[in-house]
Amino acid sequence: MPFYRDMTREEFLFQYTPQLHVPEHEVWKAQWTLASELVRSRREGRLRIPYGDTPGQTLDIFPARNPDSPINVFVHGGFWRFLDSFDHSLVAPAVQDAGGASVLLNYDLCPTVPLTEVIRQVRAALKWVWENAEEANGDRDRIYVSGHSAGGHLASMMCRDDYLDDLGLPRDVVKGGTVVSGILDLEPILMVPGAEELLVKPDDVRSVSANRTPPAPHIPLVVAVGGRETREWIRMTDEYVAVLKRQGSRVTYLKPEYDQHFSILFSLGNPLTPLCSAMLAQMQLAGGG
Repeated sequence: MPFYRDMTREEFLFQYTPQLHVPEHEVWKAQWTLASELVRSRREGRLRIPYGDTPGQTLDIFPARNPDSPINVFVHGGFWRFLDSFDHSLVAPAVQDAGGASVLLNYDLCPTVPLTEVIRQVRAALKWVWENAEEANGDRDRIYVSGHSAGGHLASMMCRDDYLDDLGLPRDVVKGGTVVSGILDLEPILMVPGAEELLVKPDDVRSVSANRTPPAPHIPLVVAVGGRETREWIRMTDEYVAVLKRQGSRVTYLKPEYDQHFSILFSLGNPLTPLCSAMLAQMQLAGGG
């Protein structure tokens, strides 16, 4: 009997668990960490700055060279349960070298808090960046967001505008977003082992799914998924892009042919790739295609 969309449970888990699809994932993540350590050893950054009152609510700033520059706010992945901004510093140099500021967010990991609280925290971090843009040599009227995997989901949720009034933020606070290999449909993801730690209530599934509550139509988006990711991961991203296009969003959709779920992070941080170039172009930075 099919488990989900005519798949057996074994096939379903393969399709929705990147660690099964890329068995060498630990090697890739070790390379992220090493590359990120190199960045922090060679670049001036302000690290672990608190934006909230719990241990996970910190951010790292790699400031722009010049005042009043665009800001990229990056959200890391890890199934909302693992990893850290320090594993992702590798994405900062491309933005910094092009003339922007890079801000990398942390958040309290599930199950310490539920996913709904993680979403609240990254939105609170956005408010902090807007209020303290000068700390990054940045322009608060030119803030862009980006994220990978679970961070792609969180970046998408930051591009909604229904929470902004509560935070006292302008409706156009986010000028654009880059969603990379995002976890965009929570319905199947909640059937993956470990998802119980997200503490998502049945009534909240729709409101925390990026493809059910998509970004505001006025925000332009770069969306990417690796050409070597699983069929279902690509389908999930295809459906997200279809939702965006139906509502009139401006979307640049990229499928880097040779990238899988873990290698694509290096493509995001490499200004020679179409993905990084599209993100920089969205920010109107030098090096964008």
